Amino acid sequence: MFAINKIWFALFFLGFLVAGATGRVEETTLALIAAMEESVNFTLELIGFLAFWSGLLKIAEAAGITQKVARVLHPLLRHLFPRLPSDSPAMGAITLSLAANLLGLSHAATPLGIKAMHELEKVNPTPGEVSDEMAVYLALILGGVSFVPSTIIAVRSRAGSVQPSVVILPILLVSLIGTTVALLTHFIIKKNPKGE
Repeated sequence: MFAINKIWFALFFLGFLVAGATGRVEETTLALIAAMEESVNFTLELIGFLAFWSGLLKIAEAAGITQKVARVLHPLLRHLFPRLPSDSPAMGAITLSLAANLLGLSHAATPLGIKAMHELEKVNPTPGEVSDEMAVYLALILGGVSFVPSTIIAVRSRAGSVQPSVVILPILLVSLIGTTVALLTHFIIKKNPKGE
């Protein structure tokens, strides 16, 4: 992290040196201020959007929609997590986290993901090491499968895209392929740990 800070400082410092050498310090400073203002405005608009979708997730949870998604996911999760009891708190947290991700609410799923990892650590046969269940869960989450990538649509819309939702199908296909490859890789390595 410290090295990255040095790199950023060096880039910033060199940029201003070049601006000074070319007589464009004022122009560079104005561009920097405009970029900072745009960043703050963008962040504030995105916060409103994320707050809306997080609230919608809470409504979906209260209405039982996430539980219905969880029931649909249950047979698949039983195969992926055979050692976890179906009434395990870890299974509940995993299911809710995946349901939030499927709805494109990865930001709202983060606390659920942390809870799922905490619960998986409680049933970990080798505490402090990554268990099979943790590896499978990470493959599912990091694949980022989403039916409605709401955050990406919001960013594209804010950036002026004419069709911000055109990315839904490509993102779904790529994330499905990525998740499948990650899971297959895990199970192949698990079955053949010495690379034989």
